[in-house]
Amino acid sequence: MQQVQQAPNDSFAGLSDFALPLMLVAVAGFLVRSLFTKAKVSVQSDAGATFEDVPDTVPGNSEAKQELALLVDFLKNPTPFLELGTTVPRRLLLYGPGDKLQMAKAIAGESRVPFLEVISNDSPVHEIFADAQEKAKAPCVLFIALDRRREDEDVGGQLQTAEDADETSELLMSQERLNEVLQAMDDFQGSGLIFVVASGRQDVVEKVSRSVDLGVKVGHEEQILVARRLLKANRLEKAVEALHFACRGVTGRSYNRNVSVEMLKSVATDEMKTELMNAQDLLKQHWEKYHDLCIDLPWNGIADRSLRVRQSVACDSCSWCGEDGPGGVVWAAGLALATYVSQNGPPGSSSSESGTSAPWKGVKVLELGSGTGVVGIAAATAGADVLMTDRSRLVPLAETNITLNQDQIKIGSAVCAAFEWAEVEKPPREVSKQTWDVVLGADLVYTSADVPLFTDTLAFLVGPMGAASGATVIYAHCSRSEALDLDLQAALKVHGFTWRELPNNALPPQAAGEASPWSPSIAGDSVIFWELQGSSEGAWGHGQEQGHRLQ
Repeated sequence: MQQVQQAPNDSFAGLSDFALPLMLVAVAGFLVRSLFTKAKVSVQSDAGATFEDVPDTVPGNSEAKQELALLVDFLKNPTPFLELGTTVPRRLLLYGPGDKLQMAKAIAGESRVPFLEVISNDSPVHEIFADAQEKAKAPCVLFIALDRRREDEDVGGQLQTAEDADETSELLMSQERLNEVLQAMDDFQGSGLIFVVASGRQDVVEKVSRSVDLGVKVGHEEQILVARRLLKANRLEKAVEALHFACRGVTGRSYNRNVSVEMLKSVATDEMKTELMNAQDLLKQHWEKYHDLCIDLPWNGIADRSLRVRQSVACDSCSWCGEDGPGGVVWAAGLALATYVSQNGPPGSSSSESGTSAPWKGVKVLELGSGTGVVGIAAATAGADVLMTDRSRLVPLAETNITLNQDQIKIGSAVCAAFEWAEVEKPPREVSKQTWDVVLGADLVYTSADVPLFTDTLAFLVGPMGAASGATVIYAHCSRSEALDLDLQAALKVHGFTWRELPNNALPPQAAGEASPWSPSIAGDSVIFWELQGSSEGAWGHGQEQGHRLQ
């Protein structure tokens, strides 16, 4: 390129060497601001694509085009729709693993309207939309990509599952910017712009879906291929789910993991059924090896009973991935209390009654902080009718363990309910509608901060107006520190509780399985048992008076 030299200009002669660079910086800054003041919007008067350019050979494309046909008809000839007062979607979400940009261009091409794509997010959102409205006649399609696949991610040309897309794509805007886009879409509803936003990320789709008129999935991979890739990655539970979809010819998200191979429709080939059974076996082996604790509880006077308790521990292969915290695993105090229940009858029973096959028959038991449910299930197998309670996120785990041990519950019963102690004055109906004879709990206080919440809850339930009024409380715990024990005892005294320590002479349970990360020792000889009785005055909340009994 030829360089052109310009003769010196006398008008600059009076400028100092310091002033000239400042002027050059100012001019450069002006040019940069001018460059980004206007939104960068790519406008094509003819998108040059139609639905014929979107291949039906890609699974899911044909169904997507059928769903978009009404929008295309409206854009071609809006008059009859407007005369009938028909509401036509103006905010469209394209999601899924397929080529969403190609589909958006085809919408515009089929409808013979301009196609615009936002390719810069530097300018204010309203300026971008106003610029788009100015550059194209209405109606027109405005395409906004919310995320994109990372350049360093190579999936070999395969379509992706939602989980894969979340891991291999990056957001193109912040959450604050995304909120601005969604708000501006509302502000420009009458502008003639047809907004088409696109995302392959499940988290983004869930957020945006509440702000659009129509969502259409573009492309999907054959479920059998998804399942095989998931198996290869050792994501066993997702693989079993995908194989169920494949065998039933389902591309949606409805799924029942309890459906057996024999119940599947005839769409499944013998090879697919075999793959499903093999995957189910692998998943079962995974649970047994990494999550399940097999417990042989010694029973007084009868044969031992075996329980299988599933734990939620860190794992990439299934849904029990350890996100439930300490409540998702079996603790030493829980094992010890389950053993105590199995070897002793309920409070007030005779030694002869405890030697029967169902010493807790007919006893109404409320368990607090059930976690895995090992204590409540042990009581149910001894004949008790048990309500196991914990935070809502732990209820599915307890329900799973009830199902795993249902064959051991011959006479009693076990059900679950969510119970947040912070709302003890308004307990769930499952708690308040029943009168309870015994309250069970194990290792429910870990720090001094837990003491008031636990003792307030206990005092409210066991007090004269509570659902467990007059009930006996059996509480098992491991002493973590002398200071914590003194705090707990002091709080119980304030609430008017009296207690005695029960002898820990129960035979230790025989347990096999992966050690709990929260409680590496399953020995129960260090566990302390208390039998508590509430005050007849029912003081709770440090002297607050109880209201009427909740029914």
